[in-house]
Amino acid sequence: MGVDRNGWPLLVQLALWGLPSRWAAWAFFWLSIAIAVACIAYGFIDQRFFIGGITAFAAFWYYLAIRWVDQNSTWS
Repeated sequence: MGVDRNGWPLLVQLALWGLPSRWAAWAFFWLSIAIAVACIAYGFIDQRFFIGGITAFAAFWYYLAIRWVDQNSTWS
């Protein structure tokens, strides 16, 4: 049986919505980092892609949510 996530803060619930495990949350963290790096790198060719660097904020949000659960709750 999974953990009751209703006691988690709203921003943590939103960040981890639909992610079943810590592993999945870390996968999305690294995916967000990769997308941000790729967009910034391609932004030197086509400047419209620089905006994709904003996905680094999503990675930061995932990181903070993962850290909150590690310190204040449990994953399973």
